[in-house]
Amino acid sequence: MIDFIFNILPLVVVGISMIIFINNVKKKNEENKAYEDKNEGSTKENYMTMGMSLGMCFGVAIGSSFVNIFGPESISYGICFGMLGGMIIGMNIEKK
Repeated sequence: MIDFIFNILPLVVVGISMIIFINNVKKKNEENKAYEDKNEGSTKENYMTMGMSLGMCFGVAIGSSFVNIFGPESISYGICFGMLGGMIIGMNIEKK
């Protein structure tokens, strides 16, 4: 059962990340169209880099807690999924 979960998990994560990616591309295209219409000089900044860094730290912490259960590869899964989650959260929060 664990092998099945580890085989299906990347497909689920890729599917969810593609949906989020397509949604962000649509949002950026709408913003670019609005930008071209207004011709403003301001750009929107977000916390993507900070989210990725914090996500990697939390991913290592979570992955290292599962080393005894799932083996040493759980740290690499923790880093990847933590960074992905932190990037998604950081991209959706705008700086003021």
